[in-house]
Amino acid sequence: MKWLTLQRIKQQCRIEQDFHDEDTELEKYGVSAEQQVLNDIGRSYSELIAWKGEVPENLIHASLMLVDQSYRQRSTADTMSWSPVPYAYDMLIKPYTRLASQEFDNIYEGAITIGSDAKILVSAELPDGLKMEDVNFTVNVYNDDDPTKNHTYPKAECLYTIDGDYIVLPDTTELGVGRYMLKVTFEIPDTDYPSGYRREILRIDPNVRVIG
Repeated sequence: MKWLTLQRIKQQCRIEQDFHDEDTELEKYGVSAEQQVLNDIGRSYSELIAWKGEVPENLIHASLMLVDQSYRQRSTADTMSWSPVPYAYDMLIKPYTRLASQEFDNIYEGAITIGSDAKILVSAELPDGLKMEDVNFTVNVYNDDDPTKNHTYPKAECLYTIDGDYIVLPDTTELGVGRYMLKVTFEIPDTDYPSGYRREILRIDPNVRVIG
């Protein structure tokens, strides 16, 4: 196991620390859970460590949830007792999930090969309970290694998701090799401004890198 320990697994599963009959099975569940988390966030262990310096506690917690699920529910054959991993798991791993999906991109060691269409999620917490669908915005995707290579996408050219966020699909051939960044410009309704709107600019690092 890379980040889980038997001690933490037993604490999660409410198993006495001096009970060792199932240690081997628990370790197998631990290895499987760690790999599942890495698969779900679309990152390798080495990439995660290089990015964060250590495995975030949220991902450790998510891994423990998977182990507990496997320990208590060892087969999916009995549909009467089968239940999915709680929604909380998705919330724990979401901040660390790669925003470029392998479904659309050719990902190699944490990067997208040039010529692929990058799929980048655009998400923001807006004031006054507003959601992104409530306001107008534009997304400027630029190459941080060569900012002259950029493209601006109006809201109408972004894809709406069921979660209320949006997805932008930049052309990597146009923007070239390098690290991609986002500058999102929002028009927030505000009666204190003559136009009725105030402009807010948010810079986002989606952790998307394009290689040749």
